[in-house]
Amino acid sequence: MAAAKMETLCLLGCGNLGSAILNSLLSTVDSDPLFSRFIACVRSEASEKKLAEKYPQHGNRLSISRGNNVQAVRESDVIILGVDPADIENVLKQPGLPEVLEGKLLISIAAGWTRQKLEESIYGSETTNDNKASRAWVIRTLPNIAAQVSQSLTAIEVSEPSPPESYLNITTAIFERIGRAVQIEPRLMNATTAVGGSTPAFFAVICDALIDAAVAVGVPRNLAHTMIFQSMQGTATMLQSGMHPAILRDQGTSPEGCTIGGLMVMEEAGVRGHIGRALREAVTLARLMETTEHVNDTRH
Repeated sequence: MAAAKMETLCLLGCGNLGSAILNSLLSTVDSDPLFSRFIACVRSEASEKKLAEKYPQHGNRLSISRGNNVQAVRESDVIILGVDPADIENVLKQPGLPEVLEGKLLISIAAGWTRQKLEESIYGSETTNDNKASRAWVIRTLPNIAAQVSQSLTAIEVSEPSPPESYLNITTAIFERIGRAVQIEPRLMNATTAVGGSTPAFFAVICDALIDAAVAVGVPRNLAHTMIFQSMQGTATMLQSGMHPAILRDQGTSPEGCTIGGLMVMEEAGVRGHIGRALREAVTLARLMETTEHVNDTRH
């Protein structure tokens, strides 16, 4: 997807996700740049020193700002809001910030903060078609932890009033540098918080259980790691190629075989139901963060 070229990207906060985005964009700045300049806003001297030491070769492109967010935003075309959710309100209510944001693209990667809530924190009210002229364009996104290895699933919320197409394009282009990006309706964001954001932790628990079981039957732990991780990666590759999970399962089983024996134990233990409920619980908690109830939530 072609994206409009913009000169400067500002990252308000450089935690795990912000750093992953910065790292990915800097790694392709010579071959396929989306931006020519970057400003990383940090709170502590330690963070400033860490970034400077990590990217000494990008000193001409990367500026590190501490304690002057408003000036950093003034100098930027696109701003990624990546501070801790608990700090967002204080950051957005800094004097002078609404004025320097006018007409710019503000991309949020914070879970639990709706577009409406972000706009209310900046301007005191939600953005509408009537008042959008003097405001920033806010786009809510939700990457997951796999951004650290450029394998994120990022949900991009498309809501009204819709930002200019060039802003949606540049947002998509940014997150395609750290994995895959999908555009979704606002009503799906809470579910996506769990489906895209919580599942890596679920998969990690499953892998950990399989590794322990492999050790229990005699496989050295380091070898068990290699076997389980490669098996998981191969499975994901086959599923992403279009193979249905049920077909993959059926192709891997044979009458009276070891695989069907293991699958029967999983069925008897209700593994499907418990995994499904775990996902529903995660979605329920995401909705509770925004006090939005749903018929299939696990609590009311």
